[in-house]
Amino acid sequence: MFFRKKKVQPPPPIIHIEPVKTIICIPGHWKTRDELFLKIIEVSNMRYMAAGLILMDLTTKSHCSFEVCERDERMAESFRVAGMVSGIDDGVLTEISTHSLVVYLTAEGGTPEKAKMIAQAAGVVLDAGGIGVKVESAGKAFTKAQWQEWLEVDLHSNLYKMFVIDSITQEDGTVFSCGMHNLGLRDTIISCEDFQEAVELIRLFSYYQLLEQPEIFEGQTFSADSEALRFWILEEPEQPYKNHELFNNVFGMWRLERVQTPA
Repeated sequence: MFFRKKKVQPPPPIIHIEPVKTIICIPGHWKTRDELFLKIIEVSNMRYMAAGLILMDLTTKSHCSFEVCERDERMAESFRVAGMVSGIDDGVLTEISTHSLVVYLTAEGGTPEKAKMIAQAAGVVLDAGGIGVKVESAGKAFTKAQWQEWLEVDLHSNLYKMFVIDSITQEDGTVFSCGMHNLGLRDTIISCEDFQEAVELIRLFSYYQLLEQPEIFEGQTFSADSEALRFWILEEPEQPYKNHELFNNVFGMWRLERVQTPA
C-alpha cells in the first residue's frame, strides 16, 4: 500500500461530533419476552442479562438498549433488500417471514470498540434464537451463520464487513460507502471510475483507515501500491446521506479523485 503526503498540514480544528447511534435488528421465533430473556441467560452462561430495556454484559458492564417488538410483516422484504450485497438466500428469507418477535439493539457507536460490543451482544441474541441480523445504521443484512463466523475469528478486521456497505451507486455512476460512522471513521465517495475498481478502492482505503489508523489530511494522495494510480484525498461537503438520521456520517466523508498525469 502506498500513501503519500502532498505537504505538511496543520492539525485540524477540534470539532464537536454528535453522538453516533448504532442500531441492530434481529428477528426470532420466541413466544414471549420472558422466554427470550431466559434463553439469553442460558446461552451466555449468565454473562449477559436482559432487564427491562437494557441488555448488559455482566463481565465488562457494557450495555445497550434492548427493545422487543411484535412481528413485522415487512421484515422479510427489508432483509431481502438489505441482504442483496451479502447474499441472503430465499431459505433464510422464508424463515424470517415466520418470525414472531423482533429485537432492536441500540448503542452509542463511533469507535471500533463500541462496534465490537454491540456486535457481540447481537451474537448472544442470535445464539438465543435469532434468525439473522440487519444493521439499521448501515442498511446491510446478514444470515446468522455469517455474523457468528465473523465474531469468532479476527473480529476487528471483520467490523468492516459487518457495519459498512461500499457499493452504493448514484445515477451518474458515482460510488460511495455507508456505515463507517459506526466505526468512528469517514466514508468514501468516488466518481468517474469503473464501478468494480471504485468499490475495490473504497474497500482498500476504508480498511486502511480501520487497520492502520493513519492521520489523514486533505491534499494527501492514496494508491494501492507504488505502481498503481494515485488519487487525491479531498473533503466531500455534500454527503449523499447528509440529512438521514441513521446513515449520515458525523465524522465526514473523503472523496478520492484521480491524479491527472501530464499528457
